[in-house]
Amino acid sequence: MNPLLQEIKSVLGLSLSLAKANFKVRNEGSFLGIFWYLLEPLVFFLILFFISSTLAQDSIEKYPLYLFIGLIMFNFWSAVTGFSTQVISSHSGFIKSLKIKMEPFVLSGVWQFIFSHLFELVALLIFAFFFQVDISWLIFYPIILFFFTLFTAGISLILSVCGVYIGDLRNVWVVFTRLLWFATPIFYSINPSSPLHRLNTWNPLSYFITAARDIVIYQKIPSVETVTIITLGSIAVFLLGLLIFEKFKNRLAEKL
Repeated sequence: MNPLLQEIKSVLGLSLSLAKANFKVRNEGSFLGIFWYLLEPLVFFLILFFISSTLAQDSIEKYPLYLFIGLIMFNFWSAVTGFSTQVISSHSGFIKSLKIKMEPFVLSGVWQFIFSHLFELVALLIFAFFFQVDISWLIFYPIILFFFTLFTAGISLILSVCGVYIGDLRNVWVVFTRLLWFATPIFYSINPSSPLHRLNTWNPLSYFITAARDIVIYQKIPSVETVTIITLGSIAVFLLGLLIFEKFKNRLAEKL
């Protein structure tokens, strides 16, 4: 058990160090620096808000918060998974020359975008205060984020393996992400009787976003169905990702 814990500690420590380095390099030389992590989602939020306000604002309670939560959660998921599609092949030189473990490279993307997500949460806190929402319920958001991160990390581990074998995976994933963006209720609500609602019963992102909205905006515990799918689903996907990565990681070194 102790060697296993030591290995986990080593992988997490290295992935965190890589994430810090990438985070620093990404902001080095930037005029606005870390403020881009607030400016980018806020600008996109304002564009979407003004476009969709005439369609949805009147029918959705506290629509700006509704929109912003959906936006930042989807952005986190798409950024991490998009990063993972090329993370192994883009670091092939390090992996082959230093014989370094590959897991930290994948997990570094998770850490890196958690850092940027924290800045978005600052904006969410300001929004919640402005719209007179009880901000004490925000203390439950990290629970949702924990399981959301597990789910995202599991998908990322799978995509990192597939990205070595499929050269165009990045492009395919960009198209898929765009389709999923419009299919997920981020800037609109769905009528329970509509075909799109039935489609979203198979969309894991919809459950995470709904749970976050229930807690932050409506100050209520998500439904038993939503909690069950989030907890068991995220753990299952993460373990599946680990299993697939463990099975193929030795072959990946040969493929690079």
